[in-house]
Amino acid sequence: MPLLYFLTLWKKFVSFNYVSILILSILIVSFGTITIHILEPKTFPTLFDGLWWTMTTLTTVGYGDFFPKTVAGKCLGMFLFIFGVGIIGLLVSKTVDSFSNYHRLKLEGRIVYKENDHFIYIGWSKKTRDAIEELFDSSPNAKIVLIENLDTSPYDHPQVHFIQGDPSIEKTLLNANIFGAKRVCIFADSSIEDSVLKDGKTLLIASAVESLSSTNNKPIHTIVEISKEDHIVNFKHVNVDDFVLSYESVSRLIAKTTLHPGTSTIFRHFLNTKFDGSNIHVIPPNEEWKTYEDAYLQLFEKGATLLAINEQLNIPKLKEYKLNLTDRLYIYCDEDLLKEIMKAKRAGWAGLT
Repeated sequence: MPLLYFLTLWKKFVSFNYVSILILSILIVSFGTITIHILEPKTFPTLFDGLWWTMTTLTTVGYGDFFPKTVAGKCLGMFLFIFGVGIIGLLVSKTVDSFSNYHRLKLEGRIVYKENDHFIYIGWSKKTRDAIEELFDSSPNAKIVLIENLDTSPYDHPQVHFIQGDPSIEKTLLNANIFGAKRVCIFADSSIEDSVLKDGKTLLIASAVESLSSTNNKPIHTIVEISKEDHIVNFKHVNVDDFVLSYESVSRLIAKTTLHPGTSTIFRHFLNTKFDGSNIHVIPPNEEWKTYEDAYLQLFEKGATLLAINEQLNIPKLKEYKLNLTDRLYIYCDEDLLKEIMKAKRAGWAGLT
């Protein structure tokens, strides 16, 4: 009969959730610590001694440096060994299960992302993988949230958080903390061959992003990959910031390389830091620079190449244009020079003029 009662009681303990088991474990440890100190103050003169004995008893280590000498103390030890060891073992088991369950949910993309200053990549393909690896090459500390309707995460990396779901649904985007993201990049679905259907799906996702942006009055910088340049006009109403042409860009680059060998190498230099460590960066203008020519010459003297200002590429032709503090300057330089330029910016640009 006592055994049956014990088994019934144990089944109830097993059914407790993690928090309940944790509270019960703390109560048992506290009970053992305080009670043994009260029962045998000479053997356990401090509460810490009582805590040490209780923990070694519950974990079945039993060093033997402290042990009860009275009947009451020994009865307490038997109680802790019979009930306490089981509870602590159950706590350890629940803890392991919690970590295992968290890892499984994270792998399945069911953990809401709560951090900020991350990049959201929507859609998975080889292009997405290459983009992630290139981003980590340029910015090793970058954080990425990948959204795709897959069963498990396709990319295992501690700085890549997977969100499972339909990216055209607002809840999925909110689970990725879209308002805390730096950029949202929408990749074209490589499994769809028809360019109209492919760009149509991209437009649907971009519309969901824009809907959240306008409803909550929070700007979201969106980058979209599209198949045909003619479709760009269809995206104007959703305020997409940047467009990347997939197939047409490749076709045009091959055509240019056919006519002018070496063109592709120049583009690869711009897009890949592995050649000479340089990359394309965006900086604000110096207050001392009044015209495009001022910016071009000052950066040239420092060793940086000014590629464009906003969307203007022909800098020599526009050299007399006035430079505004809101302009975006696209430069080509290595990381060390960029740090020097940005350090000068924080110092009021005094070191750059």
